[in-house]
Amino acid sequence: MERSYSVLKQMLRDGRLAPGARLEANRIAGDLGVSMTPVRDVLHRLVGERLVEASSGEGFHVPRYSEADLRDLYEWHSALVSIACRTARAPLVQSEAGTFSSLADRADRLFERLAACAPNREIHAAVANVSDRLHPFRLVEPDVLGASPAELHEIESADASIQQAIRRYHLRRMKFVSELIRRREHAGSSI
Repeated sequence: MERSYSVLKQMLRDGRLAPGARLEANRIAGDLGVSMTPVRDVLHRLVGERLVEASSGEGFHVPRYSEADLRDLYEWHSALVSIACRTARAPLVQSEAGTFSSLADRADRLFERLAACAPNREIHAAVANVSDRLHPFRLVEPDVLGASPAELHEIESADASIQQAIRRYHLRRMKFVSELIRRREHAGSSI
């Protein structure tokens, strides 16, 4: 079950499944070489994480975000990261050496590190969940926003002004939600 969960969650995070795509348990089970029972369990788990939606009679499908939904998700992420920074008991962020396969992965890791500084583990879990849901949009941000590592570096290097840097980062994305949704819908395929 854990392997099926990891594979399907990564596919969702990578935007390899089109928004609104139906997720058929028997087809996924065949593709993964497992029985349908663990796939159904995984789909229910992903519904709990809000990475998959389920509807009566329609089965499971990849969420389709409206502009308001995506704007709310960016707003929620901004609020959570800001709370983490305000309540931090450890030094906030130091630049992390290493290579990342994408700017989206680097953003995920940065916000994960910020959340880990907060003493409240629920904030860390919530930031991780929202980052999972934002990841497919972060993958298309460079095409829409011309996003660059400099934006993340600004947050990493901010000290007293980190709250403002975090807010600017999110507000910039919130201005482009319609284009981010459009790009995301064209980027995904379906299984």
